[in-house]
Order: sequence, then C-alpha cells, then structure tokens
Amino acid sequence: MFRLKWNGTPFSERDALSRLCSHKPLTSLRVTQIFISTKNSMKKILYVVFLSLAFSATTYAEEKADSLASNSSSISPITIQTNVEGARVFLDADSVGVTPLTIPAVTPGYHCVKIIPPNAESWLSEPIVDSILVQPRTAQTLHYSFTQKTLILSSPSGAEVFLKDSLIGTTPLVIKTDFPSLKLKKQGFEEADIEIASAKCGIVSTQLKKVWQSGTEESIFKDSEENGSSLRLYITGATAILAGAASAYFKVRADNSYSQYVRSSDPSQLSEVNRLDTAAGIALVATQMSLGLFTYFILSE
Repeated sequence: MFRLKWNGTPFSERDALSRLCSHKPLTSLRVTQIFISTKNSMKKILYVVFLSLAFSATTYAEEKADSLASNSSSISPITIQTNVEGARVFLDADSVGVTPLTIPAVTPGYHCVKIIPPNAESWLSEPIVDSILVQPRTAQTLHYSFTQKTLILSSPSGAEVFLKDSLIGTTPLVIKTDFPSLKLKKQGFEEADIEIASAKCGIVSTQLKKVWQSGTEESIFKDSEENGSSLRLYITGATAILAGAASAYFKVRADNSYSQYVRSSDPSQLSEVNRLDTAAGIALVATQMSLGLFTYFILSE
C-alpha cells in the first residue's frame, strides 16, 4: 500500500477514500499530484525488480560458464573394444555407438557401461555390464570379451563329451568356455571329433555312426549267452504248461474210470484208475519242477 500526502501529512489510500466519501473533496491539483507520486513509486519498484533480475541472470550465466569451463578442462576420452565387432555400447543408459568406439568427452566419476553383442537375439549370447571410474584428463582404453556359449547336439543324444581325457558332460550340452575341439563317445557308435569353430549360430550338431560288429568272438559269445538264457526260459515255461495240462487230463480220465468201476465192479477198471492216477501225479511233479526252474531263471537274469 502506497503512502500519500495531504497538505504535507502522510495518509493511506483508505484515508484518501474516506476523505472522498466524507464530502471533503480533493482539489484536482492534489489528485494529479497523488497520481504522479504513485506512478513514480511504481517506476522505482519496477526498476529495482529489473536490476535484481538482471543481476541474478548475470550471476547464473557466470556460474554456468565456470562449470562448463571446469568440466571441459577435466573430461576424458574413452575407447571401448570388444572381441566381436559391431557390439552396441550404452553409457549410462544412452546409446553411444558400436565397437570399436571412442567416446571423446566423458565427465569424471563413475559410469555404467553396457555392451550388447551383435547377435543379441540368440539366447546363447549374454550382454556385458561393467562399472567404470573415469579420472579427470586421463584417456582410457577398455577391452571386453564376450563369452560365447555353444550348444552341442548329437543324434542319438546322450553321447559323452570329452575334453581330451576329461568328461565334461553328455549331449545335449551347453558350454561357455571356447574349447578348440571336443570328442563325442557313445556305446555302439563310432567316436566323433567336433570343432567349436564350426558352430553355426552357436550350435554344433553331429550325426553319430553306428558300429556294426560281425565275426568277433565277443559278439558271438554275447549273442549265444543271450540266446541260451532266452531258450531255457522258453523250455521251462513250456514244460510247466504242458505238464500241468497232462496232469489235469490224466486226473479227469482217472475219475471217469473210477466211476465206471463203481458201476460195474470190473477189476480192470480199478487197474486203469491206478495207472491214470500215477500218470497224473508224475505230470504234477513235473509241473512244479518246471515252475520252480522258470522262476529261478527269471530272478537270475
């Protein structure tokens, strides 16, 4: 609120309004003087505000210039190289180019470097993430190597994978280390040498060749042993079935003969009954022995 004067006595705007409302009008000359005084005060205030803004802008510009000058004098160049060219480089989440790459101006301090291999769509490739410390006015060269994964497949699967004489796994197998060459072994198949350098898209697939053995003593002995084992199972099983059937047959005939003997009291029928009962008993014993041998051969396999 501005301070006005009436006949040399200061009063406020509220006082001036009260005077106007109380039928004590101001002369036109005094109203003009009041307006001019108020206008001059506004000019002074605006001038002070303008000077303050101008001083603040000048100070900010000087500080910004000093900061830029300080940073420009302490920035450092960084060179990033990888064993696979064309890898995408990110510095603090900003894409800055592909390897081999030189970043001319990096501010001092800690920065995050992320490098994505060219074949990023392959699940066999992994990005590299590293935290680096940039020193003022110090050039750095960073070397990174991607650890290439390789998927080893064989047909049929389950082949043992050897590095020289050391077993490292069975197919299918994913390895991270770049071995120069490996060997696949599987019983009944020829050994196969594989070269990791021949991998296509990180995958090495090998078709194993079957070994056909003929005329060797080992195979003949093995085959004859397997055939003999199967043969004795067949014989004992068949004997048990036939002997059981014969025992049942002789027993039925003995019962029929005994029924005829009861009706006719013929001594010859009684002799026939005794002979058939003896045959049924022998067949029953043969059945039990065959079943015992059959069970023993099965359990001994």
